[in-house]
Amino acid sequence: MAHTPFTPQERVESLKAGGLSASVATLVFAILLVINEWLAQWPIAVSRLTGSWISLGVSLASVALSGLLFGVTYRYAIRQDTNPQLKSGVVLAFGLVRGLAQVDMGFDITDTVVPFVLMAVESWVVFSCDRIVLDQSLQRGWLKPFVTNSTAP
Repeated sequence: MAHTPFTPQERVESLKAGGLSASVATLVFAILLVINEWLAQWPIAVSRLTGSWISLGVSLASVALSGLLFGVTYRYAIRQDTNPQLKSGVVLAFGLVRGLAQVDMGFDITDTVVPFVLMAVESWVVFSCDRIVLDQSLQRGWLKPFVTNSTAP
């Protein structure tokens, strides 16, 4: 029987990383919504808090779920690696997937794509903040990095 690195302790650490990341993503997103409301007085942004409470709730739930998945994936992807390109790549991948979906949606709704590009940048900011908090948590020992068995083929 092959040894699996996915022990119950590893799963708990992944849930901790995901929960922390979801919390940070939601907090950063809420801050960005407030900043966006301030920017909405100029033509570069559109108010995003003028929709329904349901719309706001869906947005917050979406960013929380994205943050959770980012935290778990980030922990597994970087393991004990200190390569900054790998860490940045995970952030960029999540930011692009979420951000490009918003830009694509924007093209379907209106000819003005600038507000949706700003939303894409927001996604990158959210995941960048997640990375900083996760890296600090790993560095301080609050989270443990994912360790694999290096002798496996």
